Amino acid sequence: MFEPLLTADEARVLGCLIEKESTTPDAYPLTVNSLRNACNQSTSRDPVMTLTDLDVERALGSLRERGLTRTVHSTSNRATKFRHAVPETLGLEVDETTVLAVLLLRGAQTAGELKTRSTRLHEFASVDEVATVLHGLAERALVVQLERQPGQKDARWVDAISAGREETGAASAGPAPADATPPADPYSWATAEFYDLLATGHWEQLGALLVEVLADVDPADGPILDVGAGTGIGLAHLRTAVPGAAIHAVEPSPAMRTALHTRLHLDPELRRVTTVDPRPWSTAEPPSRACAVVVSAALGHLDVEERAALWRYVAERLPIGAPAVIEMLPPERPVEVPMTRYRELPVGDYVYEGWQRGVPAGEHTMTWTMEYRVLHGDARVDVSTASANWRCIGVDDVRAEIAPFGLTLTEHDGFVVVRRPT
Repeated sequence: MFEPLLTADEARVLGCLIEKESTTPDAYPLTVNSLRNACNQSTSRDPVMTLTDLDVERALGSLRERGLTRTVHSTSNRATKFRHAVPETLGLEVDETTVLAVLLLRGAQTAGELKTRSTRLHEFASVDEVATVLHGLAERALVVQLERQPGQKDARWVDAISAGREETGAASAGPAPADATPPADPYSWATAEFYDLLATGHWEQLGALLVEVLADVDPADGPILDVGAGTGIGLAHLRTAVPGAAIHAVEPSPAMRTALHTRLHLDPELRRVTTVDPRPWSTAEPPSRACAVVVSAALGHLDVEERAALWRYVAERLPIGAPAVIEMLPPERPVEVPMTRYRELPVGDYVYEGWQRGVPAGEHTMTWTMEYRVLHGDARVDVSTASANWRCIGVDDVRAEIAPFGLTLTEHDGFVVVRRPT
């Protein structure tokens, strides 16, 4: 069985890469822009979608992690391009790859419909030939036959590698169990489990800087808005920096909020002044006014529209001169980063280690894989991994984005401060 199933975005991106390799060979491999246009075209697609560049980049990052896509760099073209690797990874022939692609792009279809709709990718001699391919793919759990509905003459088929097939009533798929796993948390329970232990040193340094930058903030102007509060490890530092301030913490990750709520449970005073908004920044309801904004290790999780909403909030809701502290994490552009240990911490008889690896997933996006190791001497007691996409943003990028909002920027070591000018 193909697990985990592809998301709708991943299925569309993969299907388009396969299709365009045959239909537009001169333009293949594809840039993010070309791939987005292919994903959103209104013909030969069911359903019609409206993906953004960031949606495409995130899907590419996930597909690359699973070996289904490759990044193509060229000295003659500055734009990064992408190709699929389905034949190599899944061991498919051209006819099998074609059938899978058309199912990914257009959903449930009969063998006859697949023959007609596959012509530009691969010429099948007959419907029986398509049926033979379908049965071969079914034996490898890559497609499934749907239960024939009343009035239907021919059976329909659907891919078995994307989440869409769960909604179609595939004959081989039973009802979901009552304790079915909820949608994946993009930040992962693995990261939340180890975050506080392995990020303490970082926050001790950042907390000291916040005390200096937030020294003149007046809590009477409103709460501190903490976008991407994570486990809440920084909340005590914010309270120290601005005594008497309330805190409005935005944290969409259920895994991170588990640790955050535990921290609030153990600290009644912090619990009294902290409001936790569980929604992503795009739909969160921040306070009407704030005395300061803090974005720590979160800017790369925001897309272009979400960042514009952040800058608009700073321009309209903060007092003149009040700081928006934005942590800037390297690199500014995607690069290959080998698996590297960034933290080691003894815990009782064990040693906890944090490792990270980064790979380019688009023109401005990287996929980071975090590995958390629990060691007892030379033996590995446990290893947990988590992957997340990250938008690479530099100081100049922020400066360009805030300019239309009339904001100014000052650079500091590891972060920038954005303000409404006096």
